[in-house]
Amino acid sequence: MPSHGHCNGCGPTDGFEEANKEFFNSAGIAEYYSEPSRVERARRLAAAMLKAYPFAEEETTVMDFACGTGLISRELAPHAKSIVGVDISQNMVDMYNLSVHNQGISPDEMRAVCISAIKEDDEHLKGMTFDVIVCASAYHHFPSIDSVTKTLVSYLKQGGSLLVADLMKDQSSHEVFSPDVHHIVPHRGGFTAEEIRNAFEGAGLHNFSFTEATKARSRHATEPVTLFIARGDVELHQCEILGD
Repeated sequence: MPSHGHCNGCGPTDGFEEANKEFFNSAGIAEYYSEPSRVERARRLAAAMLKAYPFAEEETTVMDFACGTGLISRELAPHAKSIVGVDISQNMVDMYNLSVHNQGISPDEMRAVCISAIKEDDEHLKGMTFDVIVCASAYHHFPSIDSVTKTLVSYLKQGGSLLVADLMKDQSSHEVFSPDVHHIVPHRGGFTAEEIRNAFEGAGLHNFSFTEATKARSRHATEPVTLFIARGDVELHQCEILGD
């Protein structure tokens, strides 16, 4: 079950970043994400995100991190003011932006950028902050989820939220990833709530929640696996709460 797309964070990569970049830029991978089963999974994950966070069509600004070809972005777009997709793969980004162009959507409302390794104050995102950052089916690709979470939080507004959807660790989750993709997946068994909580709270996020988003079938797992949705919020400064 490869992700919708991929973009690495900071810190040691042990070759995973380059391996992921090569994999997601290879021929046919971007087209693979137009398969009906993947579109449906994205629809269900986006529905869980819409339930987890109060998106507002006229107000909410979104970063879709590891956006891939834009499956999640397209589901969220009617509920957001603007979306910026970020991915490590130029092929994925090109397909994302072509789809946006073909739909007649302005780049000011929805666009993607290719960033090989996101860091604080990246040139493509300089000065930008977001109400909500979403990341679907990609955390299992990041060698250090602590590092990438801290970097993503640096792009959130005060009071903003991070939403992460990925594989929940259980008895069959270790079967999901076949040996031929182990070189791009450091977290092959998914995550426990505690692992995600530690990454979120270590990045300064509050109000942690972790719930089941949907079930999914994998050709390699004997039983359906569970995908979670996790949320953490940046705390408002006291002066902002009081309106000073």
